[in-house]
Amino acid sequence: MVTVMQRKQLEAAASFVSDRLKNEPTGHDAAHVARVRQLAVRIANQEGGSLFIIEMAAIVHDVIDEKLSSEWKVTKEQLENQLLLWELDTRDIRYIMDIITTMSFRHRHKQFRPMTLEGAIVQDADRLDAIGASGIARVFTYAGATGEPHYTEDTQQGSVLKHMEEKLLKLKDLMNTHAGKQLADERHELMSLFIKKWKEECGLTDE
Repeated sequence: MVTVMQRKQLEAAASFVSDRLKNEPTGHDAAHVARVRQLAVRIANQEGGSLFIIEMAAIVHDVIDEKLSSEWKVTKEQLENQLLLWELDTRDIRYIMDIITTMSFRHRHKQFRPMTLEGAIVQDADRLDAIGASGIARVFTYAGATGEPHYTEDTQQGSVLKHMEEKLLKLKDLMNTHAGKQLADERHELMSLFIKKWKEECGLTDE
């Protein structure tokens, strides 16, 4: 149950993040955040957990993403101060920051599992937006912003196709929650079909 005060805090955070990420070109924009929030709530409705913590973590999760901030420690402190300005409980702030820093560290092993239900739900929601139709759109958006090729014969070079096959197609099996796994199945199938058809059109198969 989210209180009236908490709902105001959530909407303040959503407005803050929307403004901060409005010109973000790599697919980590306000629309992505809104989808992750929606997915997190959907999963929480089945799995349980503190809806306020889940929503707030989903809203602010990309503010400190290392891909978007060159000064990670400074950005982290700024976000903590912003949460204090919105008068969040200090215990809730610590919990939210723990969830999103766990998600954001790119050096974390891909098999890492969050220790809490709320963290598991937010991580699942973020991963779900990386696959399916939204995931396909986002990976091409990222490539366009960074100059990454769609595909290449150079096995050492990154590409959209390589990212899809080596990372995104593995996300289905990394879901933490039952609800997350169910939602991932259809998205995984769609992305798999897209890759198959795309490779056929580009002459990248032996068939």
